[in-house]
Amino acid sequence: MNKKAILMAVLLLLAPLLSIGAVAIRPAKAVETLKVGVIGPYNLPQWHKHLGGMEGGALLAMMDGLGLINVGGTQYQIELVFANEHAYPLDEQAAYDEAYSLCEQGCKFIIGGFRTEVTWKIIEAVKDWNDANPGEEVIYLINGASTDELISQTVGVNYEAYKWLFRINPINSTMLGRNVFGYLAGYFIPKRLLPMYGPPVKVGCLTEDLAWTAGICFYVMNILPTLFPAGMVQSVYCGRSPAGTVNFVPFLDAAKNAGVQVLVIAYTLPDAIQLVKQWRAGQYKFMLLGIDVFAQQGVYPTQTEGACEYMIIEDFSGTRTPITPLAVPFWDHFVGNFSSWPIYTAWGAYNGFIILKKALETAGTLNPATVISTLEAQETLVLNGKAKFTSTHDVYSNEYGATWQQGYTRAMMVQWINTGNPANSYPYTHGFIKQVVCPIDQPYSRRALYPPWIHPLGDVDLNFDGKVDIFDIVQVGLSFGSEAGQPEYNIEADVDVNGGIDIFDCVKIALKFGEEVKPWPPA
Repeated sequence: MNKKAILMAVLLLLAPLLSIGAVAIRPAKAVETLKVGVIGPYNLPQWHKHLGGMEGGALLAMMDGLGLINVGGTQYQIELVFANEHAYPLDEQAAYDEAYSLCEQGCKFIIGGFRTEVTWKIIEAVKDWNDANPGEEVIYLINGASTDELISQTVGVNYEAYKWLFRINPINSTMLGRNVFGYLAGYFIPKRLLPMYGPPVKVGCLTEDLAWTAGICFYVMNILPTLFPAGMVQSVYCGRSPAGTVNFVPFLDAAKNAGVQVLVIAYTLPDAIQLVKQWRAGQYKFMLLGIDVFAQQGVYPTQTEGACEYMIIEDFSGTRTPITPLAVPFWDHFVGNFSSWPIYTAWGAYNGFIILKKALETAGTLNPATVISTLEAQETLVLNGKAKFTSTHDVYSNEYGATWQQGYTRAMMVQWINTGNPANSYPYTHGFIKQVVCPIDQPYSRRALYPPWIHPLGDVDLNFDGKVDIFDIVQVGLSFGSEAGQPEYNIEADVDVNGGIDIFDCVKIALKFGEEVKPWPPA
């Protein structure tokens, strides 16, 4: 065979392989870049990925594929552009400059804004940019600042001037307050404190001395008592602590001397770490319940040296709480990547990218007007429920009581519990977990526990009369065989707090049958 024939034979044999190779090395369709700014408080836990903040939520959203978006047949990959909002130390002009720079860098969307003072400046910067660039408006999604007026005094007053502004997280400050008081008025006072102490139940109020807490104080002092028959509930003012307070004993003693049975707190500052430690050290006979932003972090048991056990706070979620099918995978991915528990700014950032991806793929365009109208119309399943916006672009949230029927995003009340189980020793937590105690009607809901120095038989005294008797057994019997989330389930009858009412609950009561606490009620 001559050389020409041999060459032809070789080419025929290689033809299929050359064809396959040609397909394999064909250049992929280009992916466009879409810049999204993420602006937050660099020097605070609400930002840092290793402290559970929004930086981690944004990065995780990219890891989980939320940054790859098909817009009208064109693939876009989100490029994150991070910026410091200068919340601490506070520098409002620097916040304005950082936000305006994000617009100049070509960010079509901005997510973030934790502290109210700087969030106002971010809004101002985006408005100035948008006013100068009609048709190319940047859409700003607030993540972190809850102050009502950020929305009610912008979109709520002048829609045309601020229609590009939305709040994705958290629910506004009015609804945050209503969640705390919804639990107090809808469950904790009538089902716990009134049976235990009788009227009048005394509710104390202690907050940090910042503007946002004024509404909390007003509600405790003026509104909460009116939700009950006259004389049933009394409010007690226990003070407002200046920033940097380290000695809370005078405030705690004031609550003790007034006969308070539950102390409502409201703190965003780390001062509350000392408050909680001194509450536990003094074994004050009142519950701590309310808002403590630092208490959302997984490091809180370490920071408080375990004193946070039994305190009840408002939060997005308990530990690995299956609020939606998305929640536990998100939690596990976050812990696995950043060795920290996600706090609410991380949830909000991640939710923001879920909402944004759906809106852009539905709109099929990056045109701001179309994207805005799409955001206004859409309802999205996010990590912690169904998400949609009000007519003024605030987070839609319509439930704040003891039950949760419709499933739109809300805050929850959770309790720090020491399980003593090494399997629950996530980073820094030493066996502590957060359990959802409100709403009370979900499969993951659990009963709130009393500290033993307040009620030594609190785990088995189900009707809170100070003794363990047949009436406690009856409570278990009436809901025997039920599980959390079922209508017949009585959260108080779940003695061992495992989500089901069975023979083991009866056994725990039987082991302490006949015991009493004297004197009663505790004082």
